[in-house]
Amino acid sequence: MKPRLPIRNYLTFSAIAAIAFIIACVAHEAIGHGGMCLAVGGHVTLLTSVYFHCTNGGPLTDAAGPLMNLIVGATCWFVARKRPLISQSRLFFVLVMAFNLFWGAGYFVFSAITNSGDWAFVLRNLFLEPLWLWRLLMGALGMVIYVRSIRAVATLVPPGTPLVWLYIVAGIVSCVAALFYTGPVLPAVQEAAQESFGANVGLLFIAYRKSKQSHDLPSQNLFAHSNAWLLSSALVTVLFLLVLGRG
Repeated sequence: MKPRLPIRNYLTFSAIAAIAFIIACVAHEAIGHGGMCLAVGGHVTLLTSVYFHCTNGGPLTDAAGPLMNLIVGATCWFVARKRPLISQSRLFFVLVMAFNLFWGAGYFVFSAITNSGDWAFVLRNLFLEPLWLWRLLMGALGMVIYVRSIRAVATLVPPGTPLVWLYIVAGIVSCVAALFYTGPVLPAVQEAAQESFGANVGLLFIAYRKSKQSHDLPSQNLFAHSNAWLLSSALVTVLFLLVLGRG
């Protein structure tokens, strides 16, 4: 049986997870969609943690959000491999990698199934036919990337990491940010839940598999309390809620 840790140690985990998810959200909405909108000469009319609108954006702007997630996730994969196995810095980069890869890959599947969202807009704007075939290919591609992302995260995540806890924290941060939206709140919270609880379900698969395969013991290097992480997370989260949350 694993020894129980003080609550303050889990506060540090929460701080790391919050920053990691916020980075994924900023990468998708602000840097991906927002950056491409400006690059193609469009004008950003709405930018929040869950919504993005751009005049004259086109398919490049629609695709830029999930593609930026994949780029950031792949970059963090390279960085995480160089970090010490049992360290908070490795955990941070693995979580940024996971949240970005799961969001980017999950969007292919989401758009293929629901015919809505970023990639559905791309298909419609490019008039790709037959639509059913493109949706099928898009969904298959998303599943392949998502499964490979799960394997990559499972390989790099430090032993003893409470993945279910981190999954919940990311979802809470996403949904709380949506509560700050100045428009209709319930649809915004639904979007936030899809982007966090829905997209990051891969963490639950990894947690389940690791619970069956091994009994990792907590490491003091990984579980140590850190005021630096707490203060950084508090600042980043407040800015996220008041700026990107409100829109």
